[in-house]
Amino acid sequence: MAFSTRIGRLRLFSSRSGNVIPRLPFRNAARLLLVVLCIVMVARVAPAIAQTVGKQPVALEARLEGDRAVSVLTVTLTHKVDVDIYPMQAPDRLIIDLPAVNFQIPPAFKSARTPLVKMVRYGLLGADRARIVIDLAAPALAGKISTQMVASGFAREFSIEIKAVEPSLFAIKAQEAEFAKRSLMLTTDKPAEGAGSVAPQANSQANSQANSQANSKAKNADRRPLIMLDPGHGGPDTGAVGLNNIAEKDVVMAFARNLKTLLESRGHYRVMMTRDTDVFVPLDERVRISRQNNAGLFVSIHADRLATATEVHGFTVYTGSEKATDAESAILAESENRADAMAGAYSVAAREDISDILDDLVRRETRSHSALFARTLLGRMEASGQVMNKNPHRSAGFRVLRAPDVPSVLLELGYLSSKTDISKLSDGGFREKMTGDIADAIDRFFAAKQAGEPQGVLPH
Repeated sequence: MAFSTRIGRLRLFSSRSGNVIPRLPFRNAARLLLVVLCIVMVARVAPAIAQTVGKQPVALEARLEGDRAVSVLTVTLTHKVDVDIYPMQAPDRLIIDLPAVNFQIPPAFKSARTPLVKMVRYGLLGADRARIVIDLAAPALAGKISTQMVASGFAREFSIEIKAVEPSLFAIKAQEAEFAKRSLMLTTDKPAEGAGSVAPQANSQANSQANSQANSKAKNADRRPLIMLDPGHGGPDTGAVGLNNIAEKDVVMAFARNLKTLLESRGHYRVMMTRDTDVFVPLDERVRISRQNNAGLFVSIHADRLATATEVHGFTVYTGSEKATDAESAILAESENRADAMAGAYSVAAREDISDILDDLVRRETRSHSALFARTLLGRMEASGQVMNKNPHRSAGFRVLRAPDVPSVLLELGYLSSKTDISKLSDGGFREKMTGDIADAIDRFFAAKQAGEPQGVLPH
């Protein structure tokens, strides 16, 4: 049995019988209707074409159809693009790398799936690259690839056939692809085009923001503490997908923007974000941006999902530790640490200069400050009446919390598997109250550091 999902703007009509145009005496009317529909279709596509002359291609629509043996992904683009397609393991998926694309695919496509394809994710990797990730329900490789003009030549349909294969063949092809990509990275000492390396990207939006604000800092000698906000995930890495197809990357971005606005309005801090658009930023790059800009506090923002425990809800703050406080925290850290892999990136061991190897005293002091902020925040949350997790302060080995000289915490705003938490996070009043509590805790934290108070729980 074939499954089909088609979402978009370009489908004019369909007919099970194949007799689209009726016979006389209605033939002229049917032809007139066809002309009108074509005009309407072109009118809808033309503005997107006009906006992208000399700019990024626009993805207008996508559809996924097929069965357990063969599925086909079709994406309608305003421009022809060159693509690089290859398989990856753990988990099994197909990666499609292409130039930067303005994805305007209707949100309903997020639920598209077939017996062979679990999900299709997409997004930007930086200023000049984009990626489509096809999460597989079973091992499969790319088959026939084709393009054709549609909408009277105003757009192109790019189609890729996804064919089920034996696990052994998939493993061989995935290993060959990884070897080729890693070899290219090592020989060129930089990320291969489309390789998905997690090495820093000088032209990424995150780095552009970091560099511009770093230059601004040098010019103005602004001595206010820098708060680095880190909205988790982004681009093809959606993070958790909760009830009603709510994506974690969108929830945390909206929250981080609200928090940034509030902190800036108070005038006590400089505030930066590791990403300010829907773009993928590797985990180690987030840490590098924070350290490069001498952040006084790093706040990573997330919203998890528990498929088997929908009753779990509430706010949680995590600090970094080699040993997790509990099994749930260890599982969560492992999941978050695989964000690069979920976006289709091959991890590259970070180079560490001898000057960056800090002594244990500095590391212990940094962790002490991280724990101080966590306790201060939870104290403020409790005083404000916020609903918190049953164990609201936990620790685990999160990669984004490994900066040896920047106090760092990871906030789980709530659980996207909880109707209660989704309702709250969707409420503007709730978000305003929570951002206010976080901002208050930041004020108390820096006030305590400047006053040299003991590393205990600060007063509410």
